Amino acid sequence: MHLRRSTAANVSLRHPRIKPSLASNAKNSLVASASLLRLTRVLAAALDAESGTAQRLLIDSFQNWKCGDEYGHYLFGKDSAYAEPSVDGNPYLLRHVHLAPLSDQYQLNRWNSAWQRRSRKTSDRVLVYVERIAANRTSYLLIYILPEPEAHAIAAMKTQEHRELMEGFANVAAAFLDSGEVIA
Repeated sequence: MHLRRSTAANVSLRHPRIKPSLASNAKNSLVASASLLRLTRVLAAALDAESGTAQRLLIDSFQNWKCGDEYGHYLFGKDSAYAEPSVDGNPYLLRHVHLAPLSDQYQLNRWNSAWQRRSRKTSDRVLVYVERIAANRTSYLLIYILPEPEAHAIAAMKTQEHRELMEGFANVAAAFLDSGEVIA
């Protein structure tokens, strides 16, 4: 299984509204103890290339977002599942959440407006992930950040390269769902 390595620009979490602190609260502590959050090696390497704190920032932000709702965290927007590709024959197991845009000023203005109104935020930059529930414990595998402006084009799988990438994500998700193993 081979995933393209992201450039730091593709995975950046730097944003004026996101503070790179490790602030936690009781709600975050509860989620941290009740769930396990892992990253693929490919995503971890891309985040490490950006900065020494990017992995921790993504993990903390994701946990905080999962504790709340779609509208309660600036970095994360609309959350939904992919019908295709299926994971072991099951659609809707591979998920993605929209991330704040980094380079498209028009999209960023729309994102900020939606954030201020507490309405649905969408972009063409997404975090692909999978959720596993086993033995009353929820765990997540953060697989990859699809960059703007091509996240939706990749997910549409109209080219062989895009299909292979998305099917690779499904294989990574299948292994994680089956055994908790991270194979990429």
